Amino acid sequence: MAEPTDAREILVDEREDGVVVLTLNRPRAKNTVSFSMWEQFAAALDHLENATPARLLILHGAENYFGNGGDVKLPPARGEGALALAARLEMGQRIIRRVRALPVPSVAVVEGGAYGISWSLAMACDMIFAADDAKFGAPFLEFGLVPDGGAAWFLTQRLGRTRASEIIFSGRTLSASEADALGLISRLVRPGTALDEALALGATIGDGNRHAVELAKRLIDLAENADLAATHALELVYCHSCQAGEEVPRARERFKARAAARAAAKAAGEV
Repeated sequence: MAEPTDAREILVDEREDGVVVLTLNRPRAKNTVSFSMWEQFAAALDHLENATPARLLILHGAENYFGNGGDVKLPPARGEGALALAARLEMGQRIIRRVRALPVPSVAVVEGGAYGISWSLAMACDMIFAADDAKFGAPFLEFGLVPDGGAAWFLTQRLGRTRASEIIFSGRTLSASEADALGLISRLVRPGTALDEALALGATIGDGNRHAVELAKRLIDLAENADLAATHALELVYCHSCQAGEEVPRARERFKARAAARAAAKAAGEV
């Protein structure tokens, strides 16, 4: 079965507030990934990597469903390389690493479900906002496959070996409430509101201090693999950079203005 070559399988919305929404757009296939989707995703990341860092990147699934992993109805192979049968996965792995490496905070908006590599893609983001009726699963073994997209790595890093092993070997589906209790979700929300919640965060994140937001994301990236001394050293450089820029004095003036307004309102109420 051939893949469509002209369909827009990634929709890109660059908003005026600096938030970028990427929508996985294969709703009739439950937003399962294809070669075309990964190629369009790569093109979107090319732009994001070479532009002024966005305030927030939001990954969203069309028609309120995040994604069902790889499309088993389409062949995953391409070319005649030594690992040709895993060509689509290798493209997805590159995308996942690039999403994690972006100097932009990212949030996966999960409505409906996130399974297989789609769950891995969600876990590659800094945050997951999930509807309280969403489902998560890594049923790779059921299809005779090993966990992919970094699923085993993400789950072991976040849950430890014993819990990750139980999820992977059982192949069971996790409810949003269980995923939240395990610390795999950043914010649990009412169904149909996850995207709005993420957009609201994007509109206010950093109070407009985009350099500080970018550098904070870089520090978080470092924190997973570096020791405290290395983190402290980079903090000094970033703090110096922030103090030398325009955002710190501007933020200070905004703080003073808000404090003055609160004092004035309090005084008026006491009269």
